[in-house]
Amino acid sequence: MSRRDFHGRTDLRKAALKRKADARKLLAGGPEHLRGAMYLGGYAIECKLKAVAMEIYDCDTLRDLAGAWQAKESEVYSHGLEALIEQLPFRSRFYSSEVSQDFVRHVNHWKPSWRYDPSSATQQQAEQFLDSVDRIFKWLEGNSIS
Repeated sequence: MSRRDFHGRTDLRKAALKRKADARKLLAGGPEHLRGAMYLGGYAIECKLKAVAMEIYDCDTLRDLAGAWQAKESEVYSHGLEALIEQLPFRSRFYSSEVSQDFVRHVNHWKPSWRYDPSSATQQQAEQFLDSVDRIFKWLEGNSIS
């Protein structure tokens, strides 16, 4: 898929919700799907952070967001969750909130390379990770735009 496909604010908002739901379905699918569930949960947070950023900076596309951030387009297409949070005006409020521990302990350990990782995770690891994803997602929905 090229960068020009599915890169709008609405697309990312919908993708975040869909990937979060997909992650929960995989979690329920048994031990062989736990790493996949965690991968999709982290990807949901990436999509959500980008959608929120686009709303805050009133951008319709990721290319527009790169311009608003005065960054290279490749930086906007980054998968680094912490780097994305650092670009947002609510980062101090996020890091002083309850969900920052969910981020630090679980979600910030997400790696895009998990999509290639044949190893699994434990049920507990996957549940904790996705519970953290849910709490961060909810916090972003209620606190990101001021």
